[in-house]
Amino acid sequence: MKKVILFLLIISISTLMGCSKKYDLEDGSVNFIISRDFGAEELDNKTIEISEDLSVIEVLEGNFDVKTAYGGGFINSINGLKSGFTGMKDKKKVDWFYYVNGMLAHVGAGEYYLKPDDIVIWDYHDWSSSSYISSIIGAYPRNFINGYEEDNLKTEIIYSKDYGDEGNKLLDYLKERGLKAIEIEGLNGEELENGQVNSIVIGTWDDISGLSYIKDIYEAGKRSGLFFRFDKELQVLNYMGDGSKEYERGAVITSITKEYGSKGTLWLITGNDERDIERAIKLLYEEPEKIKGKFSVIVRDGEVMNVPHN
Repeated sequence: MKKVILFLLIISISTLMGCSKKYDLEDGSVNFIISRDFGAEELDNKTIEISEDLSVIEVLEGNFDVKTAYGGGFINSINGLKSGFTGMKDKKKVDWFYYVNGMLAHVGAGEYYLKPDDIVIWDYHDWSSSSYISSIIGAYPRNFINGYEEDNLKTEIIYSKDYGDEGNKLLDYLKERGLKAIEIEGLNGEELENGQVNSIVIGTWDDISGLSYIKDIYEAGKRSGLFFRFDKELQVLNYMGDGSKEYERGAVITSITKEYGSKGTLWLITGNDERDIERAIKLLYEEPEKIKGKFSVIVRDGEVMNVPHN
């Protein structure tokens, strides 16, 4: 019984919340990324044509080697990589989790119906930590354009005065790709707590850490899904929340949900080096493919590193 309670939480939620919406689809495609260890290693990546309403599990089973458990509602294995818990004598808390357009799905894979251009990331990772990673950056820019389920939330870009040019270029990039409901403003943070708004915050850590909402989530540490710390140097954490690497300088691109159960996300593009922060912003409108499939990233001297660090 304990196994079922701990292990099928996400699938059990689908019974309470029901299915996602079906769509009257025109021809289109979806992108499925198969990875492990919080986006550290990409195992497979396919763009798949769809022309009818299909659930995540239907597309998954039609294009990958999949085995299920618990009556078909639980993904036990993809391409031969099996659950470390279900059916195992020596149990390890390692399993498959899926994200749609960057959001951890709160319904079973048979209950979520896809839209054209959706990005689905299946990641095989350890769940023994108290960390809760409910939003990732690796589906960008679909996080903001397609959204999760039928919701396409308003997005705001909040920046400190030194990053106005980069903020406006990011705005133009997103508009060109179909984002309509967007605002851009200086660093005041009034909307940050609104769980129905996506917020992109840009600035040095010294600047943005003074905003009360960001200060609160930072103090919550790994429970918020943040895997970095700033104390003069940039410290990168592993999935258990322990220090893994330290750098004198660098920038971070990361995303968390604003509150449990909300669909609004908070993206932070920050660091302790102005040039690295500029490089991080430019990634989003010049080389977004470099963050595809990643959970969060550190940017240093043009190098992009996945976070949490293994």
